[in-house]
Amino acid sequence: MEGNSVKDNFLYRTFSSCKFALEVGWKISKKRVILEFLQWIIFHVDWLIVSCVLIRFILDMAMKQTSFEKMMLYVWSVVALEALLEIYSRFFETYVKPVTDVKLYDGINRMLYDKACQVDMRCFEDSEFYNEYMMAVSQAHIKLPETLQGVCQILARFVAMIVGTVIIYQIDPLAVLFVIFPILGNFVFYGILNSRIFRMEKENIVFQRMADYVNRTIHLGEYAKEIRMTNVFRLLKKQYDRAVSAIRKVIGQYSLGNMILFWLFQYFTFTLLQEGAVLYAGYRVLVSGTMVFAQMAVIQTTMNSNTWTLIGFADSVMAIVKNSLYLEQTQHFLEYQPAIPEDQEGMLPKLPIRSVEFEHVSFGYKESDYVLKDISFKIEGNQSIALAGYNGAGKSTVMKLLMRLYDPSEGRILVNGIDIREYQVRAYRDLFAAAFQNGRIFANTIEENILMGRHTEEEKDHEKVQRALKLADIYEEVENQPLQEKTILTREFSKEGVVLSGGQNQKILAARAFAKDCPIAVFDEPSSALDPLAEYHLFENIREYGRDRILFFISHRLSSVRDADLVFYLKNGRIQERGSHVELMSRNGEYASLYKLQAENYQG
Repeated sequence: MEGNSVKDNFLYRTFSSCKFALEVGWKISKKRVILEFLQWIIFHVDWLIVSCVLIRFILDMAMKQTSFEKMMLYVWSVVALEALLEIYSRFFETYVKPVTDVKLYDGINRMLYDKACQVDMRCFEDSEFYNEYMMAVSQAHIKLPETLQGVCQILARFVAMIVGTVIIYQIDPLAVLFVIFPILGNFVFYGILNSRIFRMEKENIVFQRMADYVNRTIHLGEYAKEIRMTNVFRLLKKQYDRAVSAIRKVIGQYSLGNMILFWLFQYFTFTLLQEGAVLYAGYRVLVSGTMVFAQMAVIQTTMNSNTWTLIGFADSVMAIVKNSLYLEQTQHFLEYQPAIPEDQEGMLPKLPIRSVEFEHVSFGYKESDYVLKDISFKIEGNQSIALAGYNGAGKSTVMKLLMRLYDPSEGRILVNGIDIREYQVRAYRDLFAAAFQNGRIFANTIEENILMGRHTEEEKDHEKVQRALKLADIYEEVENQPLQEKTILTREFSKEGVVLSGGQNQKILAARAFAKDCPIAVFDEPSSALDPLAEYHLFENIREYGRDRILFFISHRLSSVRDADLVFYLKNGRIQERGSHVELMSRNGEYASLYKLQAENYQG
């Protein structure tokens, strides 16, 4: 319990995020971390030289009536040093920073990509995990360099404040007490102000998301038809107005307190310091005569320098605190350990695949909320198996479990009599050719959308793609395109890209499966966007393709499943009926009733 309380501590979490940023930054670009710190050290050395050291020496020389030539030699030496420091700063800002920004962007994204490919499918059903995941992915490349810069600024500014305080102490130890005022202003009043602003922003997040949602829907083409053909814009506008009104209300609740805190911050940080220091130094010079004018000028300029350094220090701390909230999500995401590691070692599956078996398998996307209950069956030899039933019955989930996108909550799945968890994950998944119900078309060529990275020899790839397009019954449409299989799909990156219809997209997804020569094939609702004739041709080709392999397919149109060797009719997560189409029709159960109802609709 004590260990958890330490880890929940705000300062510990912030420190942990900073440590994480430095470790990742060091791993990606050591040069950036070193030169970033050097850049801010130089910045403050430059500032101290001009605002403190140079003024002090010039005034001292003037009072001692040092020769003009000697004074100018010193001034020009400082100018030369300033020029060198400025050259380095320009070099860092115009070359090092842009180049290493790209390196940091590339490095952190590669780490996130590698981890994203490892994340269990179950996590995408968890809204809390998904929100953290999106925060990690969307902000990491921004927050990492910002945090690196913030850490280097804090270290450099801390050193600069120590040096400035030592300079003041050497002149007058009592004058150091004036440093207390900006410390109070920055770390008490400004700290409270920032925490209030953070709470205010946190309270406004839900309302800001609501306003952003309305803004997004108004501008996206996918919502344009509904907005123009209905009165939904009025509903969206009301939603937007409520969100803006709520944001104003929250800001109003914080505004008076924020105004008072800001005034206290300004008063302690600037007014008390500057006017108090002037009055104190003026008394020492003009009344007691215990301080010379040069010392008074140095104290004043050094205090001003320390004040702005302290303000920058506080700003850097607050920026790091805010950034750490994002980087904490990134750190958690990168430390996430999947239940089904993609690189998990194990046995290699042996061909041929003789059997697939479910033994009392139950599964829920959430604990105790089962979508499949006690599923048992065994497939032996090359057979075609149809999964039928209403939406939500668990048909697609059965296939996800078989492909080991999830592991069962209870029971086990056997392939060739061996628990699939014993197999090497990647080798096991290579047993499957799949066309998913909600498969996605990528902004690549038709050929790349079919091969999906599985390239061999160019001539063999070309033959494989053509055969797959013919089986999917879209070969002629592709050949009529000017670039044929090299045609870019979607207009995401190219104006010449082709946007296919829903039915054409489904045929490309089917071709993706046809292009894989695997012992097990899975077609999940491959024809939902097709007309009955196109669906008939597609299923004829699916059956032909699946003749020498184990074939699973799901279809809500039962006319497509009648030729399957075995039909499983699922209801409420259980196999309600099983058998061939003829056997199920003879039983006159729910499957037969649903089939007859659909047949009547087709006839009508």
